[in-house]
Amino acid sequence: MKKALILICWYGTPESNWFPWLETELEKKNYGVDVPDLPTIRTNLPDMEQMLNTLKVDENTVVIGHSLGSLLGLRLAERQKFRKLILVSGWDFDDGLAPEHKLFWPNKIDHNKIKNNVNEFVVIHSSNDPYTPSHVAEEMSKKLNGKFVLIPNGGHLSVKEGNRTKLPEVLPFI
Repeated sequence: MKKALILICWYGTPESNWFPWLETELEKKNYGVDVPDLPTIRTNLPDMEQMLNTLKVDENTVVIGHSLGSLLGLRLAERQKFRKLILVSGWDFDDGLAPEHKLFWPNKIDHNKIKNNVNEFVVIHSSNDPYTPSHVAEEMSKKLNGKFVLIPNGGHLSVKEGNRTKLPEVLPFI
């Protein structure tokens, strides 16, 4: 069975941003979709290990992460095999500017381990993301041998920063 796992953003809920829209679109394509309400995601110190311990994927799963959910997707890919990873408004560097994310950085991202576990990568980013410049996301896509998709003036590709309740740009890559 085709499966999709949508990893929500920091302080997000399964009902926020474009997550419900994508869940519906994927279900129309006969995907079994999981949009978990991640433990500690709406706290000042999200706990990566607690979140990772709740996630289940297999080699038929497409993982789509938004913002901090992208970083969680990368960490999941270091540990488990799955089909595809789609990173939306993500980053792969230690964001020391946000001490609230420190539990996500026990070590640097291991791109080689990730590429051994996942075969296909897509990085979707906005030209004016307020948190991570697009050239950083493009570099991340290169490190992963992935496809880079630049969306003009989309902000953080969220409701708050970009007025996004839909993200049709992701559908061709599912």
